Amino acid sequence: MKRLTSIRPVIVLGSGVTALGVLRAFARQGIPTFVHPDTREDLRHSRWYQPLLKNGRGHSLEPPSAAALADVLKRSGLEGAFLCPISDNWQRIVVEFSERNDPRFVCVVPSRATLDTLQDKAGLALLLQRLGVPMPATRPISVGDDIGELPRANDTFYFLKPTDSQNFQMRFGVKGFRVHSTVEARIRLDQILAAKLGVVLQEYIPGSFTEHHFVDGYVDRTGAIKALFARRRERIYPPDFGNSTAMISIPPQQVCSAVESVRRVFEEVPYRGIFSAEFKRDPRDGLFKLLEINTRPWWFIDFAVRCGVDVCRMAYDDAHGRTVQTVNHYKIGAACIYPYYDFFAVQPLLRAGSLTWRRWATELMRAYQPVGCWDDPLPSIAGFTRVTSGALWRRLRRQGS
Repeated sequence: MKRLTSIRPVIVLGSGVTALGVLRAFARQGIPTFVHPDTREDLRHSRWYQPLLKNGRGHSLEPPSAAALADVLKRSGLEGAFLCPISDNWQRIVVEFSERNDPRFVCVVPSRATLDTLQDKAGLALLLQRLGVPMPATRPISVGDDIGELPRANDTFYFLKPTDSQNFQMRFGVKGFRVHSTVEARIRLDQILAAKLGVVLQEYIPGSFTEHHFVDGYVDRTGAIKALFARRRERIYPPDFGNSTAMISIPPQQVCSAVESVRRVFEEVPYRGIFSAEFKRDPRDGLFKLLEINTRPWWFIDFAVRCGVDVCRMAYDDAHGRTVQTVNHYKIGAACIYPYYDFFAVQPLLRAGSLTWRRWATELMRAYQPVGCWDDPLPSIAGFTRVTSGALWRRLRRQGS
């Protein structure tokens, strides 16, 4: 049975914080938005949450193929929908599905070749080396003999960085392995290869986490960059290989060389869609060095949207053949904080006396949050309840043991 809607709907493929941000971006504009898979996370508590399949059958966290996705879409009864994948795995499935040229669904995804180059860290490293784009010292490796002796690091260290970040995180629970010796590197590599995953050996750029900068944006079907959104990391958790917990929006002019690196990459590799490029300024030479490019929505996409860079709407309009409006201005100096993770990130600052509880609370009140917001409060309430009840239960168990 067809599910009719006067406005072409959106199907969000994935779950978690990123899916919540994308859901809100579309739903606030009155665009019917459905989510697959049905998730047990806090996303279900959003006022705009609608499961793609009402009966709940056939939902899995990661469909194994485009055929499985096609079956779910057929049973959904939706037509003319925009497919919005929010993870690397989902994106590859949508790319395969799009090759079927099903006229009932539209999407904006790069080609397979582009994804192979940008998502795979070894492929990206080879591209950047060829273009002369500043990047950390990187060596693709596939067997233990490729490691040789660890290169001499200049006031820093080397680590094994996954070529497939998402599946590596799911398997090992970390973003990379720091290695102190060639022997340790080879032992780790054996574990990684046993899991049928790949890595590169990369130098960790020294310096504060505040040297991390991001250039996010959108490239339309003509290859034109229609929007750029720059932000600087203020805090991170866990240290070294964690995620941003606090950030601030900055003018693109503060990271001109990083923007130029993004342009050079997209001039060389045909690209279309949402992107988020991560850089770190190397204090040894002052260069913004490109760490990775996410070819999809990211954790803090709602922050960009609320600052005035609605890459979600850009993708929606682009997919339907409409003109994608160029964005030249957005809120500068806006802050975004993820309270749960930032609580752990600020502990060293509180102990050192460089931050107080009062100041942190003030920052929280003034900042955007990826989960908490006034027009859709239940996801943050549910999350807070889940975290605090879990902590209380663990404490009671320790006292009773």
